[in-house]
Amino acid sequence: TSLHSGNNNNNNNNAQVLLGIFFASKDICQMTFAPLAGLLTARTSSHLSLLLSLLGLALGLALATLLFADATTFRGLLFARGAQGAASAAVLCGGMSLIAETHEGRLRGRAMGAAQTGLALGLLCGPLIGGLSFERLGRVRTFRLAAAILGANALGMVGLMGLGSGEGEAEMVSLQHTKESGLDGRKGAVTTTTTTATNAKERSVRSLLENTKALLANRDILAVSLATLTIHAAVGVIKPISQVVLDEEFGVTMVNRSFIISIATVAYFLTTPIAGYWCDANYGTDDETSRLSRRSNLVAWSLLLMFGSCGFFGLRYWIGIWAFYISVGLLGVALGLFKCSSSSLLADLVDRHRARKRNDSTVESEGDGAYSMVYALADVSDSLGLIVGPIAGLYLSQLYGPSVGVIAIGSLS
Repeated sequence: TSLHSGNNNNNNNNAQVLLGIFFASKDICQMTFAPLAGLLTARTSSHLSLLLSLLGLALGLALATLLFADATTFRGLLFARGAQGAASAAVLCGGMSLIAETHEGRLRGRAMGAAQTGLALGLLCGPLIGGLSFERLGRVRTFRLAAAILGANALGMVGLMGLGSGEGEAEMVSLQHTKESGLDGRKGAVTTTTTTATNAKERSVRSLLENTKALLANRDILAVSLATLTIHAAVGVIKPISQVVLDEEFGVTMVNRSFIISIATVAYFLTTPIAGYWCDANYGTDDETSRLSRRSNLVAWSLLLMFGSCGFFGLRYWIGIWAFYISVGLLGVALGLFKCSSSSLLADLVDRHRARKRNDSTVESEGDGAYSMVYALADVSDSLGLIVGPIAGLYLSQLYGPSVGVIAIGSLS
């Protein structure tokens, strides 16, 4: 009997390890692919090209989801999860870059808030729709349904490209007119055009590398990236430990645990549009300095709220489960406020970086792919926090208890 019990414990431990590897694979692949996604998006910095890039990446995400439907082994599921992470990095990087490029500074907060609200709505509806579909349709049909939804999203992007086709057609007409004018009676014009295009491409690559180095050395951008890492590390450690605490300390069933955790998602959904409004609220002043200060303050407030969330997690011994409700609620508010304010702030910092370099004749600021590279850095920080946070937090929790692990990681914010 003891041998049988020992085998069961080993099997449970192995299952937990495999489950941990499965969930971590998405963040690892997302972190690894984010820089490449930034480079790919940076090379297609016009609005129409960004939409084309997003279309391809959305289709890639749909194909990754289809892999879940047909996967029959753990390796297959692991590959599908990794592909999902890589596609997510590309979509997030391209999407944030598109918003930053198409909205001026004073309007970016609301645009970022709208995008994050859509993300929160997906997080709210996805588990409910997925659970009902899984129960009635089974695994294969459920994932195929999800892939079909992503395909519909790709069709929506095609519609967006149709709206922007006028600008593209105008550019093509202008280019054709220039060609016709330049070729009149001049046989060497083709060679000249080819040489010019080659030189322009070389300047574009050189400008991208120079600006990427300068952005990575920017202290303000690095500070926002560090804040991204710390706040997601706190989120990453609270998520798994909360499941253990609700089960062992309060005896909450799995279904009720899902409802309690969804408090954070609801708070996130309600916070994002308000945070977007706060990012754009000028209070009588709308210059660049005031916007930077306002959005920096919102980032700081989000970090304080996340620390408060971790603090209430430790107060459950005295307040009871209500402290846990407050903790997950503050987590959602902090994350929603941070996502909107940090995304807008990063775009503002890129604008300031471009303004400072514009007077330097040796540095080109147009087509530098700065938005893409900065959001790729933020995506790397996001994924790294979700990887390092649970590892460090769970290790401390095993040594000193769940509260110590959460509060220790939360204090970094």
